[in-house]
Amino acid sequence: MEKEMNGGDTGDIQTYCRGELLAFLLRKRAWEVKRSPTELGYRVMPGWEQLPEGQALGRVAGVAADSADRIYVFHRGKDAPPLLCFDSEGKCLSSWSHMSFRQPHMVHCDSDDNVWLIDDGAHVIYKLSPEGEILFTLGVKGVSGEDGTHFNRPTDIAFNAQGEMYVADGYENKRIAKFDPQGNFISQWGSLGDGPGQFALPHAISVDEVGLVYVADRANWQIQIFDPDGTFVERWAHIGRPSDLVHADGGFYVCDGPSGRVTRVSMSGEVIGFFGKAGNDPGQMGAAHSITYLSNSDIIVGHLDGRLQKFTRR
Repeated sequence: MEKEMNGGDTGDIQTYCRGELLAFLLRKRAWEVKRSPTELGYRVMPGWEQLPEGQALGRVAGVAADSADRIYVFHRGKDAPPLLCFDSEGKCLSSWSHMSFRQPHMVHCDSDDNVWLIDDGAHVIYKLSPEGEILFTLGVKGVSGEDGTHFNRPTDIAFNAQGEMYVADGYENKRIAKFDPQGNFISQWGSLGDGPGQFALPHAISVDEVGLVYVADRANWQIQIFDPDGTFVERWAHIGRPSDLVHADGGFYVCDGPSGRVTRVSMSGEVIGFFGKAGNDPGQMGAAHSITYLSNSDIIVGHLDGRLQKFTRR
């Protein structure tokens, strides 16, 4: 390194220093990097979703795709049913209005294409069939708590290969609760703070193929990683302010509203690239809240300003 720098001209040194600075920021404060290190090739598809006439989305809290690339949208508006289902081309296939929700949050599809709806205002999580039948609930509607049967404003749910469930009980309890496939409480971990195993707001959660648990601690600007039993493994504090993450494409895609971007990271946390910028115009993501990934690599982002954006690779 020293030989290369001493043997080059000033331009070489400046180029080298810029490269070193870029590498440093991508490891430490990637949100300060303004140009993606890799061109991911995504472009926005304006006007993608086709809502029935007279309907309009409210604040889009959650988006999720099932195995057939049906996209479920969970929103907080009053001008359309709270849950809508679209195909990958944006056609509205169905909507569910047979349930009432206090405050929709995330939506998740399991390996059997059941649909899980997190109502953080009512402290409850619903499991529904693809046809909308309520199969069972976790938590007690309208009753908050911090034990094996109650939540206090839960935010998200994820599943491991064995069907065990991990609930981010985030806004008030600052914990992760683990349940068996039948919904029986197994264990919990977490408390308020910024140390390992502590959270300011565990806002979203994902599980990889080997059972590691990834928690997007939004207010602490980090993703914490745990083994299946809740033992702390490591943290990624360089990506930004993660609202949601989806495990796909050999790593994760993370949506970060304040930075106005979606960031692709490897399984080791390396920033591969990103797209988007802050704002409310097409392609901008200043209010990004949730994200999902389709089998053809398209990405859907839900926004709390009422937008539902589709990004496709060129």
